[in-house]
Amino acid sequence: MNIRIKVKHLVLFVLLPLSLLSVLAIVRPSFGARESAEALTQAASAAARTELLQTLAASTGSARMELIRKEVIDPANTHPAYWFNVYASGTMSQVNPTDNEAVASPLLPEDRINWLEEYIQNGSTDIWLRNAVKQLVYEYDARGNTDNEADKAIAEAVKRFSSNSSTTRELIMLRAERALNAGTFTLAEELLRQSEFPVQYNEAELDAKTAWLKGRLVFAQGKGSEALRLVNSALLKYRKDWAELEAEIQTADSSLQENASAQVPDSSQGYSPAAPEHGVSSTEEQLTALQAALQTAVDMGFNRPATITGTLTKSDGTPVARAGIFLRAESELYHSVYYDSEPYQIVTDNEGHFQFSGIIPGFYQIQLGLSFEQIDGWTWPAQTDDWIELQPGDSLTRNITLQPLLELKSPVNSQVLTGSAVKFKWEAVKGAAYYSLSTTVIDGGGSFSTVVRQRIADNQVTIPVDELYNSGGFSTSSSEEGWQSIYPSSLLGFANPDSKFSWSIDAYDGQGHVITRSNGYRLNEETVGNLPFFYLKSRTLTAADQLVVDRKLEQALEAYRRDYAANPQDAHSLKMLIHLMLAKYSDTKDAGLEDEAMALLRKLVELRPDVNYAFSLADYYYDRSDWENYSKYYAQYLKLNGEEPNVYGRSLNATALMLQGRLDEAREQLAISMKEDPSHRFVGSYLAAELAAGQPLSSVLKLAERYPQHMYSQGGYTWPLLILKLQAERAGQPEAFDQLLSEKLAAYVKGQHEALEQWTREGSPSALKEFIKAVLEVG
Repeated sequence: MNIRIKVKHLVLFVLLPLSLLSVLAIVRPSFGARESAEALTQAASAAARTELLQTLAASTGSARMELIRKEVIDPANTHPAYWFNVYASGTMSQVNPTDNEAVASPLLPEDRINWLEEYIQNGSTDIWLRNAVKQLVYEYDARGNTDNEADKAIAEAVKRFSSNSSTTRELIMLRAERALNAGTFTLAEELLRQSEFPVQYNEAELDAKTAWLKGRLVFAQGKGSEALRLVNSALLKYRKDWAELEAEIQTADSSLQENASAQVPDSSQGYSPAAPEHGVSSTEEQLTALQAALQTAVDMGFNRPATITGTLTKSDGTPVARAGIFLRAESELYHSVYYDSEPYQIVTDNEGHFQFSGIIPGFYQIQLGLSFEQIDGWTWPAQTDDWIELQPGDSLTRNITLQPLLELKSPVNSQVLTGSAVKFKWEAVKGAAYYSLSTTVIDGGGSFSTVVRQRIADNQVTIPVDELYNSGGFSTSSSEEGWQSIYPSSLLGFANPDSKFSWSIDAYDGQGHVITRSNGYRLNEETVGNLPFFYLKSRTLTAADQLVVDRKLEQALEAYRRDYAANPQDAHSLKMLIHLMLAKYSDTKDAGLEDEAMALLRKLVELRPDVNYAFSLADYYYDRSDWENYSKYYAQYLKLNGEEPNVYGRSLNATALMLQGRLDEAREQLAISMKEDPSHRFVGSYLAAELAAGQPLSSVLKLAERYPQHMYSQGGYTWPLLILKLQAERAGQPEAFDQLLSEKLAAYVKGQHEALEQWTREGSPSALKEFIKAVLEVG
C-alpha cells in the first residue's frame, strides 16, 4: 500500500510499516512448548542432514551431480545472493518476509562448500554450474575467503566453458569485479581486457556491465574525466541498443497484427498485442548512478579512490557473520537494495569483518542485510544523519554495533486506559541523557506515527490526554483521488476510542546519538517482552466523528461546523473542523478555505494552547510576510516549547529576520542552526546571508563544505559546486559580477522573490542565476 502524506499546518504523520508491527506479534504460546519445539526442530534437522549425507555417499556419476543440483544449488537459487529478511539503515527499512512453506536446508556451510566444489569440477557446463560458482564464491566470502579461494574457484570454472560463451565472459567479469573491490587494480584491468570478446547472447548487457566496471577502474587509476567519458558513451550505446530492439519488436508486432487482420472477422480488428516496454533496467540504473558519482567527483576535483573497513558485532562482543553490508551512495539511498547488483556489497565473515576498496569519493551510508534470527531482539541505532564522507585516498574504519532493544513497561499488552492522562514508563538505559516518545495510530489500511515528546530527562513521562488529542494530521491513499480518500484514523488520531495505539522510545546520549530504541523485531518469548499496544477510551465518538469513520467527510465537515457553532468552547469539534478544511484545501487549493481554517486555528490555540498550533500559525504568516502576526505566534511557539526552538523553527525564524532587514541577527541564528541541524536544510539561506553581508566567495565556499546539505533533492556537494561555479564566473569580469551579485542578494533580502524568479528565467543561463534559483528553493 502506498501512502501519500499531506500535512501543511499540523503535526506530520510518518508512515510506520505494519510489517514491523506484525513481526512484534509473532509469539509462541509458552516457553516450555517453544523449548520443546526448538529441540524437536534441531533433532529433525540433524537427522535430515545425516540422511542426506548418507544418500550422497551412496550415489555416483550423473545421479550424484543431479542430487547436488537438487539439494544445494536449486534451494539456494530461490533467493539471489545478498537477499535478506531485513535491510536496515538510518534512512530506510525494507522487509522481506520468509515463505512459511519454504523448508530450511539441514546442510551446514561446510557441507555446501564441499558439494559445490565437487559440482564445479564434475557438473554439466550449463546454468546450474554458473549458479554453483556464484554460490560457492558467496560461501567462501562468508567463511573468510582464505588464500583467495573464491578467485581460484572462478578461474577453474572458466576453464570448463567454451572460450567465447556468454557464461565465460560473465565469470571473468565476476573475477574482475572482485579484484576491483579488493583494490587489486592491475589484476582487474587484465581480467577486463580478457573479457572483451563478442558473444552470441546477452552482449548488450555484458558490454554495459563491462563499461560499468571499466569506469570504476579508470577512476581508481586517477583518470576521472576519462572514466566519465567512457560511462557517458556506454550509457548512450546501451539506450540506443534497447531502442533498436524495441523498434524491431514493434515492427514484428505490427506485421503480426496485419497478417492477423487479413484472416479474422472485422469484429476483432481492434485487438493489438501491446509491445513490451523495457523501462529502466538495473543495468541502466547502475550506469546512471555511476555517471552521477563520476560527474560529481570530476567537478569536485577528486582523483583517487577510498577504502573503508569495519566489523559488525553485537554489544556483547559477538560477531555477526553472514550479514550483508551495503555501502550506498547518497543518490542511491532512496530506493530498495538491488539484490546482488549493488556496486559496494559484501557478506561479513565469521569474525564479522568487511572491507570495500576502490570507492569513488563522496557521501555514503551503510545499510545492513540481516536475517530475522540475527536482528531478533536487537537494533542498529542508525540515524538519518549517519553520513560517511570519503575523501580521495581515505582509508577509514567504521565498526557497527547492534544493541539490545529497550524494554517498555506501561502501557503495554493492549491495556485499556480511561483517565485524563497517560503515564508512559520504560526501562532506563545506561548512558542515556534523554529520551524521545513516539506514538502510532494503527489502522486496518496503514499506521500513522508522530513524535509526541522529545528530550525527556527521566525514564517515564505523563502526557495529558488533551495533548494526545491535539496531535493529528491527515494522510491519503495514492490509489484514490480527492480529499475524501483520507484515512479516518489519521484525522481522528487519539480521539477515536475504537482505534488501537502503539508507542516507542528512542534513547539518546549527550551528543544526540541514538543509543538504542524499543521499536524492532521480537520473534520469541526471550525477546518479545511487553507488546507496546494500548487503547485510549477517555471519550466517546460524536455523531460528527462517526461520519468521519464512515468516510462521509463532506457531511462530517458540516456537522463539526454545527457542533462548534452551538458550543464555541468545543475544542474537539473546532480541531476536527480545521483538520477537514485543511484536508479539503490540500485537494482543492482554495486559498479562501485555507484562510478560514487558519482563522479558526487562532481560536483553537486560545482554547487549547499547543506548540504545534502556534508554529503552524507562525508558518502561515511567514508565507504572507505578515511579520506582526508571525512574531506574535513565533513568540507563543517559543513559550510553549520552553523558550528554545527546534532546528527548523530556528532556521525559519532566521530567514524571517533576514526578510525584515535584520541581517546580522539572521546570520547569528543561521550559524547556530547549521551546528544543530545535521541535514543543513537552510545552508543555502546561510550562504546567501553571508554573501549579502559582504563575505568573499572563498569564505562562503568553506562554509558550504563544512555544512553539506543532505535532502532528497540535494546532495552534499550541491552548494560547494554552486560556489565553485560562481568563482569561475567571477574570474572573467570580477567588478561586474560583484555588482550584479550584490544587487540580486539585496533583492533577495528584501523579499523580492517573484522578480528574482522571473530574472532567473530570462536570457542566457549563468552560474549566478543557478545559485539564486537554488537559494529561492531553500526550505
